[in-house]
Amino acid sequence: MFYCPKCGAETRDEELYCVSCGSKLPTDTDERFNEPSEKGFNKWWLAPLSTLILVLLIAIIIHFYLDYQQDKAVETYEEGIELALEGQYLNAKEKFRQSLEYKSNFTAASDSMEFMDIAIEVNEELNAVDSMIEEQSFQQAINLTQDIESQLNKYNGEVINELLSDILEKRNEIKISQVKYQLEDDSSIDELKMQLYQVESINTDEAGQLEDQMKERIVNHSFNRANEELNQNHFSNALAVVNDALKYVPDNERLESLKTTIEKQQVAFETEQQERIQQALNQYEIEQENNANDAVELIGIETDRNDNDELIVSGQIKSIATVPIYSISVKYILTDQESDEVLAENETFLYPETLYPEETGQFEYTHFEIEDDVTVDVNIEQIQWYLEGQ
Repeated sequence: MFYCPKCGAETRDEELYCVSCGSKLPTDTDERFNEPSEKGFNKWWLAPLSTLILVLLIAIIIHFYLDYQQDKAVETYEEGIELALEGQYLNAKEKFRQSLEYKSNFTAASDSMEFMDIAIEVNEELNAVDSMIEEQSFQQAINLTQDIESQLNKYNGEVINELLSDILEKRNEIKISQVKYQLEDDSSIDELKMQLYQVESINTDEAGQLEDQMKERIVNHSFNRANEELNQNHFSNALAVVNDALKYVPDNERLESLKTTIEKQQVAFETEQQERIQQALNQYEIEQENNANDAVELIGIETDRNDNDELIVSGQIKSIATVPIYSISVKYILTDQESDEVLAENETFLYPETLYPEETGQFEYTHFEIEDDVTVDVNIEQIQWYLEGQ
């Protein structure tokens, strides 16, 4: 027996090649029986050890590279999501495409990139709504927003919520534009009430301003109509008009005051009818006495125009009576300043409905029929009132 000089394995004398490493054995007898040095390095382990180290190094490099690709894919995908939430769909789509370059099997990025095409199309369709609004094609615009919304029903997520929010905002814009257009067309009181419900459901500053404008017009129309009914002693009709208006403009001071006036006027009128014959002379004397005592003082009266160029007659009256007075009415005539032509005669009531001594009340009436290019003079014909307890 001797040792292989290359790998150190034990070898038989008759063998010409090492059974372990396959190398040719020496034929010289001295060389065959030389035992391997205990201090020598076994070169047989060098190749597999080097291979193992190389494999581990490649595996580590691949691992870190894949982690880097994964991190960059997620980072780019999240940037795309932020852009999509801001409505920058084209830029978001590019970010999703870049994310797929880092990780080709990134399903979320692939789906998001496909959805960006839908979002871009929806955004273009919403832009088309603006042209429809300018053309007053309001119903067509509403139908388009409904079609767009139905396309998104099968999707969900933050971007979808943003798109749905944009659709709702655009639909509210359509409604506001439609109401403004109809207001310019001098809508009837019934149309105003129907439109008011639509505007009240929209929570924007513009809608709030439009709501105030509509309520003011409802108050003016209702006040004038009820005032006309009251002047003809149609108390039930006048109350019905005021009560209906208060459903849309609750707690309105002018309407509430007019309602109280109507109710008291009705009681006074019915009492007056029952006692007309017996109290005719007394009533005349009382009225003469009140006129002689000058129970009220006119502080001032003026005319103005509102944003719709409608003529507003307003003024103030002070009570100089020693007892409360109520149902104070003012009769006046409007004339053309240039031609002295009588343009209108009217009677309206003060609010608050009851004036105590030294208190001041106001009256206001909107005339819709007076042209805006006419200069108007207003002249008081008569101021009438009732004493508390009368």
